[in-house]
Amino acid sequence: MASTSITTAFVKQYGSTLDLLAQTMGGKFTGTCLEESIEGEEKYYDQLGSVFASEVTDRYADSPENDITHARRRVVATPYDVGLMLDKFDKVQMLVNPESEYVQQQVHALNRKKDIEFLKGALGDAQTGKTGGTATALPATQIIAHNSTSLTIAKLSEARGLFGENGIDLDDPLNKAYIAVTPKVIQDMLGSTKTTSVDFNTIKALVKGEITSFYGFEFIVSNLLPTAVSGGGATLDWSASDVPSTASQNANNRACIAYVKSGIRQVTNPSIQTEISKRDDKRFNYYAYSCMRTGAVRMEEKKVIQINCNEGVALTG
Repeated sequence: MASTSITTAFVKQYGSTLDLLAQTMGGKFTGTCLEESIEGEEKYYDQLGSVFASEVTDRYADSPENDITHARRRVVATPYDVGLMLDKFDKVQMLVNPESEYVQQQVHALNRKKDIEFLKGALGDAQTGKTGGTATALPATQIIAHNSTSLTIAKLSEARGLFGENGIDLDDPLNKAYIAVTPKVIQDMLGSTKTTSVDFNTIKALVKGEITSFYGFEFIVSNLLPTAVSGGGATLDWSASDVPSTASQNANNRACIAYVKSGIRQVTNPSIQTEISKRDDKRFNYYAYSCMRTGAVRMEEKKVIQINCNEGVALTG
């Protein structure tokens, strides 16, 4: 007769790693803008406007004295950190070493904050003037209305044309054009009934990751894009879990962004740093800590375009 206590010898088997649950990934905008370090609390950038030549009509006229515009932008870096305590007894019971996975999750959390700071800098008020005390909003001329549609060919064409009208040389590597959209917007483009077969195949390839560009823009897909205010603007507020705020807004009305590389500057220092150590004040349990400080500013309004898109409406033109 089999022993009734055999179940006490059963062993539970655990995987050798911790599986990371689905989450919004950050770091989407890294490498798409001007990136620098920052030493102090804030940093200033001086800018120089255009000067225009005049025709010489008199051989002995006085030397010309033309005027040229000087401007300045300020960027402020915001610190972020995250820490997780790991009980040494839990570590033994789990039979896995979770330290690396814990750090991965912390890095993901900070990368989301880095993207949020980028979005605030791109669409929020730029601090201008001698001391950065003047708030300069993205003008209405740089905002394309949603018109009850998602991202359309017409909107892409309008954005590209607007860059041209603003004198932005898109052949200059510093003016490489990007567009940030949500996964739902890509889905809307696939639902189009009016795009050509070539466009449709290109969008399908974009979704599959085979290409990254369409209509002259390199696409960036992010769930962190803010909701758009009816008639313009964006709600630059995110929850503690990094979800874009929908307060007083239609959650389906999202602010997509077309911009060129030189249009936004992001500063970081320190970049993401991580530490894992034993805390003698916590019974020598392990503690994982990560931190970062970053901020962004729009360098020129003409180089950033907000494209409002009503998600869930198939592309119609």
